[in-house]
Amino acid sequence: GEAYELMAKGTVDGSFAPLEVLKGWSQAEVVKYVTNCYAVGNTTDMFVVINKDKWDSLPADIQEVFTEVSEEWIDKHAKVWTYADKSGVDFFLTFEGNELIELPSDEMARWVQAVEPLIEQYIQDKTAMELPAADYEAYLAQQVKHWTENTPSEQSCIDWVEQELIK
Repeated sequence: GEAYELMAKGTVDGSFAPLEVLKGWSQAEVVKYVTNCYAVGNTTDMFVVINKDKWDSLPADIQEVFTEVSEEWIDKHAKVWTYADKSGVDFFLTFEGNELIELPSDEMARWVQAVEPLIEQYIQDKTAMELPAADYEAYLAQQVKHWTENTPSEQSCIDWVEQELIK
């Protein structure tokens, strides 16, 4: 929450954040460079939770409604977020001298390799706590692969938001 102020004062040189903050949190005003490094990881996890006891107390038909709406929400939220990220980049690029850096595939592979020891250490630490961290990591990798292969185009997301929400 303090990234804008810290970067404006020169206390920190940058942040690891979604692209939408460039406009939404005005960070485009205080940064000169943005590096796209999606293969390394995302900066935001979005989820809605309910207390398990409360969930278990709900009738099955109500649980089904929650589940159906949640499934529908995934696609819509992703499209809106894509739109917000694109808006952030467009805003960022209106500032003279700002530069969007797209990593070449060989450099992206180096970044991915550089974070592998951190992931391995995390798995070891959580496994030592008797948590199934390797299973979690395998699930996340499967989900990343699935959504990478099934992600709609940026333009289709923009079109959907403009047709369905902005009108």
